[in-house]
Amino acid sequence: MFLDVTKRRNSELIKTGVTLHQAGEIPPNTYIIDVDILRENVRKLVQTADQAMMELYLMSKQLGRFPEIAKIIVEEGITKAVAVDFDEGKILADHGIAIGNIGHLVQPGKHQWAEVLSWKPEVVTIFSYERAKQLSNATERLGVSQDIILKVYDEQDMLYPGQEGGILLQNLAEEIDSIQQLPGVDIVGLTTFPNLQLNATKTEMVPTHNLTTLLEAKKVLIQKGIAIKQINGPSGTSCETIPFLAAQGITHSEPGHGLTGTTPLHAFKDLPEKPAIIYVTEVSHQVRDSYQVIAGGYYGRSNMEGCLVGSDPNSIFNQYAKAEQLNPDSIDYYGLINHQDDFSIEIGDTAIFAFRTQIFVTRAHVALVEGIQKGQPKLIHFERKW
Repeated sequence: MFLDVTKRRNSELIKTGVTLHQAGEIPPNTYIIDVDILRENVRKLVQTADQAMMELYLMSKQLGRFPEIAKIIVEEGITKAVAVDFDEGKILADHGIAIGNIGHLVQPGKHQWAEVLSWKPEVVTIFSYERAKQLSNATERLGVSQDIILKVYDEQDMLYPGQEGGILLQNLAEEIDSIQQLPGVDIVGLTTFPNLQLNATKTEMVPTHNLTTLLEAKKVLIQKGIAIKQINGPSGTSCETIPFLAAQGITHSEPGHGLTGTTPLHAFKDLPEKPAIIYVTEVSHQVRDSYQVIAGGYYGRSNMEGCLVGSDPNSIFNQYAKAEQLNPDSIDYYGLINHQDDFSIEIGDTAIFAFRTQIFVTRAHVALVEGIQKGQPKLIHFERKW
């Protein structure tokens, strides 16, 4: 999905992938993140958000959600993280990363609220009165209070499978009345996801019906006299979309793929953020007229089409092999790439992919590399997935 744009805009990253793999400095099934480009991207996002008077929470799950990557992003100005589940929150909070938002997309379990409160999150996203009551009980026991934002949805909204949930817009006023009776929790805003999607012509990110729902829900909070601190509008956050979101009244957003220049729009339009991530693996063996590459880092919604294959960092750009998407029923022990007539594929060759990923749901390693753009790549951290 991002191979062509990475070839054009960050060819040194691809060369580095080949060099490090062929030298044995990284194993197959490793994502390489160009730390210098990542830093540049974060600075651009922060500058754009500051101009739009929007606050950003860093999202680390796509990048493997480990402390070292989060600390790099914090150093460049996005100082709080969104934790999509309890586990991510704990990993980050235990290593000193401030939690801006937790609970969206996954609600903490009923016995986890006390630890969540110990992290002092800026807000907690709540899907229901029942979860609000659990949190309220924990705040009472600890003698603290917690700001919460409510996830809302409408029946016409776009919801990804496995991500459904929240308070139905038509029930919002009644739910607010119930939650406001609970001690220790204060409603301060709203969220939903996704608020943007790539349009049919792949030329821009456009609003989903979810954004309409979010803005309608905001009116309900205003009618209830609630002092709104946060209207959180994630999805496709980039320098391209931040001004539009801010103009709609969005106060907070949560860049993930924007950090590495890999939102859907980045595949079709050159945006300020440059591609900063590739997947590096190795040709394992031949099967009839095709080849299997060592896997472990594939992702079902990657939209990958092919890879560059070879052992030389300069000639690999001319050696493209079509890849086959894995059947969802399979385990990604291997990935299939096609035989090519115009060049030979050798066992042990490097295979370079650039596709949409969610590293935290894979068993892939992550290599953080500095100095790529200066021709002096240095591995500064290797996050093993075992």
